[in-house]
Parts: sequence; C-alpha cells; structure tokens
Amino acid sequence: MPHDSRPTGPAAQHLLPRPNYKLTELAEEVARCAQPLLPAESKLFLGLQQDDRGSLRLIWWRAEDFRAVAEIESTPEGFCPEDSDEGILQDAAAACLTYLAGRWPSPPRRLGMITDGTGVAFSPARPAVAEPGWLLAHAGGDAPLTAIVPLDPRGPCALLCTPSDLSARH
Repeated sequence: MPHDSRPTGPAAQHLLPRPNYKLTELAEEVARCAQPLLPAESKLFLGLQQDDRGSLRLIWWRAEDFRAVAEIESTPEGFCPEDSDEGILQDAAAACLTYLAGRWPSPPRRLGMITDGTGVAFSPARPAVAEPGWLLAHAGGDAPLTAIVPLDPRGPCALLCTPSDLSARH
C-alpha cells in the first residue's frame, strides 16, 4: 500500500507524506487490537486520545449519529488487565500515540487518533479527538484526516474519510 499524501480512490484519504515503518507497525497493531472491541454489526469506531500526562481515553462512537456510547479513561497504572481486550488495546494505543507525539515538532497537550479496526488516522490540524465538535468538523471537511493505515472507505468512518464527497450524497 502506498504511503504518500495524494488522495486516491473513491474514498480519498490523505496518507503520510513519507513512509514511517515503525509508526505504521504500531498503528496496524492498534487496528488489530481494536477489532474484538468493534463488532462488525455494531457500526462503531474508536477514538483514542492521550494527554501530556499519559492519561489515555478510549471513546466508542456510533457511526450513524456520532454519539459516544462508551468511554474508558485512565492513567497507565489504572489500565484494564493486560489479558483483557481493553487492556491490550490500551497498551497498543499508548505506544502508538507516544511514538506519534515524538514525531511532532512541539507535541500537543492532547493527541488522538481514530480506528475502525481496519485503519488508523489522526488530524494534524485538530489533534484532540475528544474535543467537542471534532467529529463534525471532520465530517464536514473543515479539517482533513491523515491516515497512518487507511480507514475502510465503506466502514463506520466513511463520513470522516470522504468529506469532499458529502455534497454528492445530499
């Protein structure tokens, strides 16, 4: 799969401008670890946000109305058990977000990403996924997403990956 910034295909997403194999490996692990927590029939996707103190927030959103349906927030000491699906995802997300923050010239106080269990994306323009209005800003095309690993263009994040196509859907 190419890793460049050119949008491609019917559900165009911006990709990383240069390959970063370590970040891609970490993001693929996040997507893999999220799969058991995102049953296909649920139409859910996850927001994962870490603050500058290491606290990690997992937010499950419904694709059809962007409502939060569940949330877990904790510091690494309070993560779910390491043998639980949630604990495994917390460890993978913390590693990926810490690595991503290290690539930032001046890391934001809160940095997040979303996953549909297939791909992982973040927003350089609006890095805090848990902030009010984040989902609507991206669905409306006000802020682009950058995919580390492409999201499923027909999955629960479809509206977030194709803001330029929204007008054609109305």
